[in-house]
Amino acid sequence: MTESRVAIVTGASRGIGFETARLLAQRGWSVGLTARGQAGLDTAVAQIGREHAVGIACDVADPASVQWAVNAIAERFGPIGAVVNNAGVIDPIGAIADIDPLAAMELFKINVGGVLAMCRAALPYMLKRKEGVIVNLSSGAAQNPVEGWSAYCTSKAGLAMLTRCLDLEYGGMGIRVHDFVPGVVGTDMLNGAQQKFDNAIARLDDGAKLTPDLPARCIAWLVDEGAGRAEGVGQSIRDPHLRKMVGLEERAQW
Repeated sequence: MTESRVAIVTGASRGIGFETARLLAQRGWSVGLTARGQAGLDTAVAQIGREHAVGIACDVADPASVQWAVNAIAERFGPIGAVVNNAGVIDPIGAIADIDPLAAMELFKINVGGVLAMCRAALPYMLKRKEGVIVNLSSGAAQNPVEGWSAYCTSKAGLAMLTRCLDLEYGGMGIRVHDFVPGVVGTDMLNGAQQKFDNAIARLDDGAKLTPDLPARCIAWLVDEGAGRAEGVGQSIRDPHLRKMVGLEERAQW
């Protein structure tokens, strides 16, 4: 890629976000990590290396916080060339009649509104250079309802449409846009959700879960090498062609 090699990864203090930031730094990117807690970010940045990473506490549900974080990262490293929107929540979990509607609205504000806010803040840097890449973390839940996960599934379906709209509006301006389905990953979020509601996901054993570094390898590849090779907005770790390009070793279940 020829654009500014500065990336922002949200929800980057742990899990898929941290592994993505780490791998991008290994590929020569300067990375701004964001999350709500500064302590976790400080630990993550120390592991990656302060020469290549900075951690900025940011609440993606607050557009002013997002704008400040994006500008701070650009001031440190230069124009933003890539955004990986990984931050998200899964609570409230429960039957629709039982969940707190205000909690569900807060989830929508984070999972969809946070992506919108981050893209709005970063796009001017990309549009000025007429190039950039945005990867939004999708889910199989965007297409397939999961009992007890109504708020999360709805948010991911909305995010899928937001990603398509981003591509429609900016794909012709040099901005490459993808949503990426990471599969079933053994993150703290998923492991916690399994304990809260008995559904098909709750009954999965640990052997069915991917480690966070596997989807992160796909995301880092999409950002760094996907131009002209990753076709279409929708990308998934379940696509054998993508896995082959990334160089993932095959396993029985994805």
